[in-house]
Amino acid sequence: MKKLTQTELNYILQQHSLWLQHQGGERAVLNNTDLSHLNLEGVVLHRANLTRTNFTNANLCGSDMSDADITYAIFKEADLNNASFRDADLRNADFSNAQMLNVDLSRADVYRADFNNATLSDDAFNKPAIGNTIMALRGTSKSECLAFH
Repeated sequence: MKKLTQTELNYILQQHSLWLQHQGGERAVLNNTDLSHLNLEGVVLHRANLTRTNFTNANLCGSDMSDADITYAIFKEADLNNASFRDADLRNADFSNAQMLNVDLSRADVYRADFNNATLSDDAFNKPAIGNTIMALRGTSKSECLAFH
């Protein structure tokens, strides 16, 4: 697992910001990177590749990791208060003992994510109203749909 200096990380974040604004730069690819114990408060990692990234004990308050690939990432004992994971892929991520007050997990894929002893707001998993929506069921032998009214 690679460890970045603060200067290297700042450069990657700057390039990612430019990429998000369609002004050149490049997407942040921080997979298999050790970002533990860093102050990443308010960082914008929207649409970043954070697969298997280690965020143990990191400060990610107010960060935006929406629509990011965060599979198998480690957030043990991280401060994630006010962070956004909207539409993120969080499969198999480890959030054990993390602080997660006012976190937005709307439409995030949390399959097999570990929230053991995490401090979560009661509304962290609230989904928008889905009235009159038709949803296809996956993994069924028949092609069936459910209608919610």
